[in-house]
Amino acid sequence: MTHAERVHHELRGELLAGTFPYGDRLVEEQLAVRFHTSRTPVREALRRLEGDGHVVRDRSGGMRPNPPRVSAMRELYDVRLVLEDLAVRTARPERLEDLRAEWEELRAEHEDGPDFVHADEAFHEGVARASGNRATERYIHDINERIRVIRVHDFTTPDRIAATIEEHLEILGAIAERRPDSAAALMRVHVERSAAVVEARVGALLARMFEEQPA
Repeated sequence: MTHAERVHHELRGELLAGTFPYGDRLVEEQLAVRFHTSRTPVREALRRLEGDGHVVRDRSGGMRPNPPRVSAMRELYDVRLVLEDLAVRTARPERLEDLRAEWEELRAEHEDGPDFVHADEAFHEGVARASGNRATERYIHDINERIRVIRVHDFTTPDRIAATIEEHLEILGAIAERRPDSAAALMRVHVERSAAVVEARVGALLARMFEEQPA
């Protein structure tokens, strides 16, 4: 792991935890001292975090924490539910054998942490791909990109990652048994549970970011 990768990993973790209050500027020199490195890795890490949506550049060019927008998340989750329902009902079981094997392997061995969001996205896009409907797959991919910066909050604890793996395997099992109604019901519960966890965690994060700082 390079210095920039380490700073990105550690700084993202602190941003997800609400360590930096909203409005506080992220100063390269201070972050370099905090993470025991030079300004160059910090600058690279901040650029990546800006691309991920975790920080935003102000008018003067400085970086600040970017507070998640819960209202926008809820609207996109509502659209996602409709798309996921269509995908899971029309997915062809024979096209999901590799995906199921992959998630069986993940059940046995996986890494915990926010980066799990990418494996989760691949699952949902894989189910959509198995339906043969390219528009569904494309729209789910687009929504995933829009809500990734918020959805990472669902994967900050090992229990949620383990629960997600089991729920994915349940959904794939229902599809394999050609029970579309059951698969759709499982998918709805899965997505709504994730949304509820994300909303609660983001709410707690915003409370920490916006709480009054001692004078």
